[in-house]
Amino acid sequence: EAVAEDFARWLDEYMQENAVERDEYREVLSRLDVLEERFVQLETRMDERFEQVEQRFESLETRMDERFEQVDQRFEQVEQRFKQIDQRFEQVDSRFESMEARFDKRFESMDDKLDRMNDRILSMTRWLIGLVALFGSLVTALLAVAQFG
Repeated sequence: EAVAEDFARWLDEYMQENAVERDEYREVLSRLDVLEERFVQLETRMDERFEQVEQRFESLETRMDERFEQVDQRFEQVEQRFKQIDQRFEQVDSRFESMEARFDKRFESMDDKLDRMNDRILSMTRWLIGLVALFGSLVTALLAVAQFG
């Protein structure tokens, strides 16, 4: 019995030191209920905000996807234009090559004509020199005949 009484005393002292009165307990519970309600409201607000943010991100994502598709289309158009420009440059190159070939033919024919003309001039120069030498010899012979004769 002494042990039971000591235990009962110890338990009473412990309860008095650590226990809370019913009114204080109810007040704490009511405050906890208010806090819980506020947390629930805050949680619902946060969920709503997160949904709004998610919707905004989804709309931004769709807009960005649309813009990227537009950019891709523009790049394809630019690539097609570059291909067309390359084709035109190839056409211009082929025209230049054909013009170069025609100029080469013309220059070759001009070279042939100039060579023939040079040969004729050379031949005519030789004939002229020969005739001048012949006339010089004739004049010298005539002068010699006229002087001695």
